[in-house]
Amino acid sequence: MSKLSQVPYQQAIEDWNNFLSNYSGIAPFSFNPSLFKFYQIHFNWKPYYIMVFRNNRLCGVLPLINTTKAWVSIPHFSYGGFLSDGTYDLDYKTLCEGAISGLDTKEPGFYRYDAGEPLLQNNEKIFIRTLSNKGGVLKSEKETSFICLPENIGEFNLMLNSNLRRKINKAENSGIVIKYGGYDLLPDFYNVYASNISTLGSLNYGFSYFEDLITAWEMGICNVFVVYDNNIPVGSAILMGHKGFYENTYFATLKGERKKYISDFLHWKMIEFVYSQERNSKDVIYSFGRSTSGSGVYKYKNHWPVENHDLYLYTNYPDIRSKGWLYNIWGILPKFITKPLGASLIRHLY
Repeated sequence: MSKLSQVPYQQAIEDWNNFLSNYSGIAPFSFNPSLFKFYQIHFNWKPYYIMVFRNNRLCGVLPLINTTKAWVSIPHFSYGGFLSDGTYDLDYKTLCEGAISGLDTKEPGFYRYDAGEPLLQNNEKIFIRTLSNKGGVLKSEKETSFICLPENIGEFNLMLNSNLRRKINKAENSGIVIKYGGYDLLPDFYNVYASNISTLGSLNYGFSYFEDLITAWEMGICNVFVVYDNNIPVGSAILMGHKGFYENTYFATLKGERKKYISDFLHWKMIEFVYSQERNSKDVIYSFGRSTSGSGVYKYKNHWPVENHDLYLYTNYPDIRSKGWLYNIWGILPKFITKPLGASLIRHLY
């Protein structure tokens, strides 16, 4: 049996965030511990946030969500897995094939785990997507693209090529308006998001997903951005940030409006916002999120001064996303079927 002891919530939050603040590597926004409550509120899942100790010292953190179908780190976000200070590396095969620990019999919560003991029993399914290449993972077809921002926006502007600056200036001078806020902008955000997802032939989240996400998110930034052209919403995104890592999640623009350089302008305004939150700060990241290497979206991101980082997977069961024929069928179904059904099905695509 592994040694697990529950840590009081407030103490756990403080210790978890202190670890992220002192972490020398990349600590993505999805490690914000407020997602713990989001998984409970929206999905009714059981989160177990593991704080790994070695020699009585916190050396790593591992968020795991029991979805009843599998153990996932972290569902519906690009980055999960084990963040280690380098003194201990957790092997995912050991995690999956170890002796019964009784983790799933415990109440959801934050748990201290003494390194060296297995966590899960050998018949548990697990799905982990991570930036780290450690733990027995395999490289996926996805990469994440982000910019390590310099200390001030003037330096950042010098990183942009003349063509990109031209596009941003043209969009700004065209009269396009960008607003940012919270719940008040969700309907306009969702109209653009749902239309774009339908065009792409992908599954959509329901409106309540975003309501619950904003409700649960604390200790960081979760702002809705909407682009308006003649008072009509034509682009939108949610900017999420924690501990200096910001990502434009759920980014969408209407297909007929893209020649107006709305995407470039929206990214620029979100980067401006990041600078307003992180004045003269070092080690701040603006992420464009994940995309398939070599795809059109990937190539678009690379006309910004990004770094591309591989994403890795550990899983012991087939991922439905690999079955392209299912997406081909989905793409030809009418919207009145896909819009309500997508919100139900997407919960199982981690």
